[in-house]
Amino acid sequence: MRKYLFVALLAITTVIVSLLPHAAVESELQSLRYSPEICPASKNSTQIVVAGASSKVQLFRGKNSKMVGVKKDFTILTPLPKEWLEISESSGAPILVDRSEGLSLLACPGIAEPAWFVGGSSDIASQDQLVLANDGASAATLLVKMWSNQDRPLETAITVGARTSRSVRLDTLAPGVKSMVLYIEPQVGRVSIALQSKRKTGFKSGGADYISSSAAPSLEQIIPIVIGVKKSAAKKPATKLTKKKVKKAPVVPQTSGSIRTLRVLAPGESGATFTATLLASDGSYIPVGLDGILLEAGRVKEFTFTASVPLDLSALRISSDAPVVASVNNDDVDYAWSPSVGGMEKESALLVPPKGILALIASRGSSVVLVKAGSRGVTSLAVTTEKLTTWVNESKNWALIQVSSDGTVHGSILLTDSSGIALLPIRNRVRVGSGSMPISDLSVTRGGASLPTSG
Repeated sequence: MRKYLFVALLAITTVIVSLLPHAAVESELQSLRYSPEICPASKNSTQIVVAGASSKVQLFRGKNSKMVGVKKDFTILTPLPKEWLEISESSGAPILVDRSEGLSLLACPGIAEPAWFVGGSSDIASQDQLVLANDGASAATLLVKMWSNQDRPLETAITVGARTSRSVRLDTLAPGVKSMVLYIEPQVGRVSIALQSKRKTGFKSGGADYISSSAAPSLEQIIPIVIGVKKSAAKKPATKLTKKKVKKAPVVPQTSGSIRTLRVLAPGESGATFTATLLASDGSYIPVGLDGILLEAGRVKEFTFTASVPLDLSALRISSDAPVVASVNNDDVDYAWSPSVGGMEKESALLVPPKGILALIASRGSSVVLVKAGSRGVTSLAVTTEKLTTWVNESKNWALIQVSSDGTVHGSILLTDSSGIALLPIRNRVRVGSGSMPISDLSVTRGGASLPTSG
């Protein structure tokens, strides 16, 4: 009996020992759930908001780098001009805050993340530029495809040296284009991509904004925030509404013009027919002139629109019979772009600035969204496809909130302060896939596709 007991114990011990390395690897991969994010360099001093005391920050200046300690739940870093940061293991995507020419917010992009930019220009009034950063030990290569409202799409390749940051003016790639759409895909290397847009009126600044990437081409695009659409001359609403009592809406600054510009592209081989619907807190409206619009394949088009009733804050849903990409330019509101966004992950951690407004809209059905902000308890929000739902960070400090949804909810954050107005679209962070250490040998996955990184 003792002999059999010894053999059994030996077998169990062998099994446990054999599993330990796998458990260690699994734990290590779980700690690398998201790819590191890179906050781009700027000529002017900016602030980087980082959440999580376990975050690791590497500061680059030229080809030199150093680690920066993060010991608080919230840390605000102020890098010097031309310094850029790689941040890993943060609780939520780090946020770049730029107040040099108005107010601009950017969720720092992940490594090797392809991007659609439905925005940007290279005409005489623009100084738009791609801001690229490569933290790898070898050069990175990107494929850039550009569409305009005139010619066929152009393609070019850009190289970024090892452990360097580089800015590329759009007018050096395709000069004289007023309405542009770009698709940028990293081919080789650990590179991040951002688009900074600056407007000039003579010798004066017309505002600046980081244009966040838009959702990939789809039959339906959701733009969660459109600011201040004024009343048009139409006598009747384009969509009949049944009025319901709703809670008091968040305060949104009034603007003088409030005529918005929708930029849209059907990037495929065939054209598309689309309809746009504004979704406010009290119902839905089809803007005049945006019902059943025909798009030519491969040509960027812009449409100005108003509403049949005045709207301070709304979302825009675009339904099409072929895949499109889209964005709205809130041009007279501190030059702020509103790109379309994909559905949020079922569990998301978001950084929300003080007095920031979180706006949510569902792409199908109804959803109950749970918002947990620190120790303030859980707020339950009913989110539907027909009207905008909002939550406000009433704190005087940045808040890291936990958002639980069913995967069909789209969101964006609006911030208004003394510097201006800015939008922060909520995008899903780049997940780290399976692979071997170090992280430069891991693959990065997004939307089911595997994007190799090397460095």
